[in-house]
Parts: sequence; C-alpha cells; structure tokens
Amino acid sequence: MTTWRLSTTEQTSAIEIETWTKDNLTLTLETVWDSGSALIESSTKPNIDLANAEGIDVYVVEYPLEIEELSEGETQIIYPDEISITEEDRLNDLIEASDDTDVLETEGWELEDHELYFHGALKLEAVNS
Repeated sequence: MTTWRLSTTEQTSAIEIETWTKDNLTLTLETVWDSGSALIESSTKPNIDLANAEGIDVYVVEYPLEIEELSEGETQIIYPDEISITEEDRLNDLIEASDDTDVLETEGWELEDHELYFHGALKLEAVNS
C-alpha cells in the first residue's frame, strides 16, 4: 500500500464549508485556506484529475483519505437574519476563544454538513510505498 499526498498548488485554493443548524436556523462558516493537503492510501496511483478545473470535494473522492494540513485560513461566519447582533458577537467570542468551531455543539448547534474543496491545479506525489 502506498501513501499519496494530494495538495493544492495555488494560494487560497482550499475552501472549507461547515453548515450548522439549531431550532430551524442555519449558520455557515466558510474558511479560505492558503494551502491544503490530504493523504490517500492506495495500492495504485489514484486516478484524480490534477488540472482540477471544476474543483474537487476531497471528502467525497473514491479513495480513503486523511486531511494532512490546512494552513493560514481566514473564516467568515454567515449568520441567519433571526440572530441578534449581541448573539452573533457572543458566538464569535466563543469560537475565537476556543479556536475551534466544535464549541458550537456546546451551544446546541448541530453540524449538518462539512465540505472541503480544493480548487485549481493539484499535485499528487507518493510519500511512501
């Protein structure tokens, strides 16, 4: 079995989207990462379009993978209109203090969807065999 590294080659080409729900409300966190890489275990070279013109959701590729690294990200939180500015500020403070969006679970929010897209040209290299 060989471990392959799939990585972005262009800056800000990894985009992570988390969708959280609570009481019929939805909030979305969008993080744009400077770079990203994932490790794939496969006995043959993975058949992945490295030109990647349309982008790829790395969580739905046909190979088992593990996210290796996401570096230097900037997150934007999109709140539903029904949430007050005071509540937005409180949630922002919680997320910032914990440095992890999983803190939303302690506030009753449920993670409904988690996507990670690599856009633009990709690099695939064997890291061990």
